[in-house]
Amino acid sequence: MKNNRSTKLDHNFLTEYKLSTAPPPTDALFWKMWNACQDIANETLNTQFIQEIKSGTLNPLHYGGFNISDAYYCFKGAQDYLNAMDRTSNPTLKALLHKKYNSYQKYNDTFPKTWRIKDAEGIVPSEVCKLYSKFESMVASHQEPIYALIVMIPCEYLWAWLAAQLSPTSSKNLYAPWITGNNDPNGSYAMGNFLEEYQKENPIDEKLATQLYTQAITYEYQNFNTALNS
Repeated sequence: MKNNRSTKLDHNFLTEYKLSTAPPPTDALFWKMWNACQDIANETLNTQFIQEIKSGTLNPLHYGGFNISDAYYCFKGAQDYLNAMDRTSNPTLKALLHKKYNSYQKYNDTFPKTWRIKDAEGIVPSEVCKLYSKFESMVASHQEPIYALIVMIPCEYLWAWLAAQLSPTSSKNLYAPWITGNNDPNGSYAMGNFLEEYQKENPIDEKLATQLYTQAITYEYQNFNTALNS
């Protein structure tokens, strides 16, 4: 029930690529982008879907529908990270994008047993989900590969932040595993710290980065906000 789109970075991976899971510096690009979108994060927290996760009153049919629509995004998205990975020579960025691809593939492999879905073709996704998927593909294919990582961070950090706001939760809450399972910002922090190191030798257009980040987190908000629509 956790955010299976998030990237889990084990100790060996973090050590090999010298990545830190400590919160990035307060003046880091990671926080500049997040602070620019704090209002969107707050709106996401206040969506009916998230508030019903908090209270444990979310209709399981709505939860299932949200996940099946999200499966479309994940089936379509796996290739995006390979596309971006193939276009970068930076070894750490390449490894992070490959990790993301593997996490999608692992998650996608669960759908046939969990939801009886084998691929994206039989799914009727929400309009927002389709737009989000197209946006991610555009960034992965046409922007510099570092921006593919940047549009990944809103998903990585927003879900962890939401879970932190909903914690602690009662063990009687049906969605307690969603809350506790998502309450882990380490992967997003590692990416934020990597951006700081990357910028020392490679320019990042912070205005463009913030624009892409804002669009991605807006799609995340819209996904939650429309999840209860019939």
